Amino acid sequence: MRSRAAAAAALGVLAPTRSELNAFMGEAAAGLSVPEVGGARRYRFDDVEVIGIVAGQGSRRSAATLQRTLESGLIGQLLVVGVAGGTLRGQVPGDLLMGDGAGPMFSHPTPADPGTVEALIEALQAHGTPARVGPLATVDDVARTDEKRRLGEAGFVGVDMETHALLSGARRAEVPAAGLRVVLDPLERDIPRSVAALAAAQGGRLWPDIMGLVRWPVEVSAIVTFMRDMGTALGALRAVGKVTAQALREAR
Repeated sequence: MRSRAAAAAALGVLAPTRSELNAFMGEAAAGLSVPEVGGARRYRFDDVEVIGIVAGQGSRRSAATLQRTLESGLIGQLLVVGVAGGTLRGQVPGDLLMGDGAGPMFSHPTPADPGTVEALIEALQAHGTPARVGPLATVDDVARTDEKRRLGEAGFVGVDMETHALLSGARRAEVPAAGLRVVLDPLERDIPRSVAALAAAQGGRLWPDIMGLVRWPVEVSAIVTFMRDMGTALGALRAVGKVTAQALREAR
């Protein structure tokens, strides 16, 4: 049974990057930093307190961030947000994905908290921005079209690199959690290799991805499309930040 202190703790929102977190928190009032969790800041959507945390990209970084967050005792509920790759035909940038579980291809997905998922589904439907519900696949590197197609055929509604690690850690700590992702790259469109290489240089795998930087001059059109898609995806995150935060507060 969760303690009274845990029940009274704030909603924690973890995103892989600062840009994803800033998008989700777009309508919130930013407050003081949280020294107990490096890189965290307090936010408020009207009367809903949220602690926003940059988890870092990849399962290892995000799991380590979650561990520090849980040790602080400040989080009583967790929402994982960010962009994802589309795995199904017909998905477009900005489509919402409600992760009711997450895991690698050949393992049973770690389930999200059913009450949290239900509250989010209802709130998004009422807001007029319904999400596709299903498990999110977890991979170690940026998934490309062939891999995304195989994941979709296996029943995953999207793919990212962090949700499984975060849901698993929250589940072990008995903290209710769910994943809310937004499609960035649809099934038929890959993230340009030069963009993926730049992300690698900023903290991910350096080899062989870093070699993709040499493709930058010949990928101008793909990069422009990617930036447009990223703007659409981050705009979709911003549009649902307040409604989801309020829904989870009421569900507690």
